Amino acid sequence: MIHLPSFEIIELNKEILSSDNFNNDVIVASAEGSHFPSENPDDLYTSPLRINAVMFILVLQGTAKVGIDFTLHTLMNPSLLMIMPTHTIQVYSRSEDFKAKLLILSQNFLDECSSIKTPPSATLYMQLRKNPYVLLEPEEAVLLNDYMKLFINKIRLKNHHFQLEVLRNTFIGFTLELGNIFVDKESIHKQPVLTRKEEMFQHFLELLLTHSKSEHGVNFYAEKLCITPQYLSLILKELTGKSASKWIDEALLMEAKVLLKTPNSTIQQVADMLNFSDQSTFGKFFKKYMGISPMEYRKS
Repeated sequence: MIHLPSFEIIELNKEILSSDNFNNDVIVASAEGSHFPSENPDDLYTSPLRINAVMFILVLQGTAKVGIDFTLHTLMNPSLLMIMPTHTIQVYSRSEDFKAKLLILSQNFLDECSSIKTPPSATLYMQLRKNPYVLLEPEEAVLLNDYMKLFINKIRLKNHHFQLEVLRNTFIGFTLELGNIFVDKESIHKQPVLTRKEEMFQHFLELLLTHSKSEHGVNFYAEKLCITPQYLSLILKELTGKSASKWIDEALLMEAKVLLKTPNSTIQQVADMLNFSDQSTFGKFFKKYMGISPMEYRKS
């Protein structure tokens, strides 16, 4: 397997000429002319690389040629390109009048904003992964650009006591507007032809939705899919950037958060419902990911 260079969001921010940045979790930047996004004239972005973040590129003027998973896309005005951590990226050229807004979101920020109750649809995930580029109507570009400005305003609220929550809600609004735009886009409606690995991912998510409370081990899901645990993790890492155990732990954590906010269940009862051997083991699991105890989370 070829291991491509992978940029963390903090490294990417160093290459950006100017940006508004919230804790290296939410970054809004401008890209203009041949500087996309760096002044560095070398071929840093012409060589294949991956970004350990999600990036939205809103093209407002000019054109650019980029490669996503080695497929050439000519970015026109106005349009939107969505880059996921599993995408292979190359930037070949930009017109002198090129202008775009970049919204870059860390994995941690996205995990916190994700649905509490259900894992994402593999079909939707693959639709976006296989159709990352969409042309926009002028009014759609104006709407999304207004959201870019809104993100900047919220990032600059340095003394706001609930700045993180405000940014999360801004992102939720942004994604709802994106969803509304994509409903009418033919490319998003097309059902992607899934590869064997992608079908495995789809079946894994279906199993996870049903069994995440009771089954915490990779072996259970691998056996259900008639593959080895190692191969299951390899598939998920390749398609999503996360291992099987990471997917299972995140689904379990989501269930724990929901149950802990149900006031008529004790911590012990929540631990039992999630099939932990005892309350102590559940507490260690929860604190590992959240940094606080289940009781502290319940009171928060």
